[in-house]
Amino acid sequence: MVKKKHLAIVAAAICAMGTSCWYAVVSGTVEQNEKKEITAAVVRPVPTAIVQDALLVRKRLFPGTVQAQSRVEIAFSLDGLLVELNGQEGKSVQKGEVLAKIDQRDFIHRLDAAKANYLRAETEFSRTKTLQNRKVISQAEYDNAKTAFDVARAELRIREKALGDTVLVAPYDGVVAHRYVENHEHIKKQASVLAFKDISKIDVVIQVPEGLIAHGGTEEFKDILVNFDADGERWFPGVVREFRVLSDPVTRTYEVAVSVKPPNDLRVLPGMTATVSVTTPATPQKHKTAQNVRLVPVEAVFGGSDGNSYAWVIPEAGGSPHKTKVTLGALCEGGIEIIDSLETGQRVAVSGVHSLHENMQVRPVREGREGLDG
Repeated sequence: MVKKKHLAIVAAAICAMGTSCWYAVVSGTVEQNEKKEITAAVVRPVPTAIVQDALLVRKRLFPGTVQAQSRVEIAFSLDGLLVELNGQEGKSVQKGEVLAKIDQRDFIHRLDAAKANYLRAETEFSRTKTLQNRKVISQAEYDNAKTAFDVARAELRIREKALGDTVLVAPYDGVVAHRYVENHEHIKKQASVLAFKDISKIDVVIQVPEGLIAHGGTEEFKDILVNFDADGERWFPGVVREFRVLSDPVTRTYEVAVSVKPPNDLRVLPGMTATVSVTTPATPQKHKTAQNVRLVPVEAVFGGSDGNSYAWVIPEAGGSPHKTKVTLGALCEGGIEIIDSLETGQRVAVSGVHSLHENMQVRPVREGREGLDG
């Protein structure tokens, strides 16, 4: 009887252990499945674009700034008290119109004295010339009278010019861009009084990378078009007027001035922004010695706290994103150039770039999908 009771206890214990093991196995499986589901849920789909070879892109876009072709700083060539100033900023003036004038009284007095001296010297020279023809005076006396007359005539011209220099007139039709002084100030010679510009002829100044300048230069620019940011979608033909042969010490770019005629229905002023589109014959043969240049959407590039530019490289099969430092090139129609930083065919994130980090799991968005199903 005791033996049967012992066997029953052992059987119950075995059943309990079996139940416990089954529950542990089931619980473990469920927990693992839940972990897998949680892990799968945090794999973030990221919109991406494929890095392309920029050598296949011919059209390039350059941001630019409007400048007047003719611009001059107007100043007096002598000291004086400013008594008239017609230099209201933004005022349109015609060629020859008076812009500023300094007190002329002292200059008029000096001119009157020079005229009197000239008339006296002229009379004396005329008398001496008559006497010399009659052989009454010596050659030396005649030479002295002629020298005095020449000096008096030169002095008169100097005084006439000085009086004329007391007035500043517009050198051409244009606009007063800036006024540096106020009326009734004492003006020093060569000190700028007004900035004057002719806005009927304008340039759009752009910065061109040294790579483009080195391989063909502006002679290779074709189909040049200019769009004024304040205007919208219209594009106007332009031509390269000049460019600097000295690069910017920071950006290593070269300043190119594109001449364009603004439309009659648009008031284009210096300082406004514009975009210049140019087409360049970018062939692999011509660029075989150049750096490797790729093209990505502008949205793929972001600035870091260290002042450098970066892009997120997203693995094709998913995984951790890789933050890659990039060197920027020119802005093109299809995006922005990346020099020697990325490889053709790689995927880069084009959305949410500021919220990514290298410890998260991501994958490219599936084509035609949205949200977490992407």
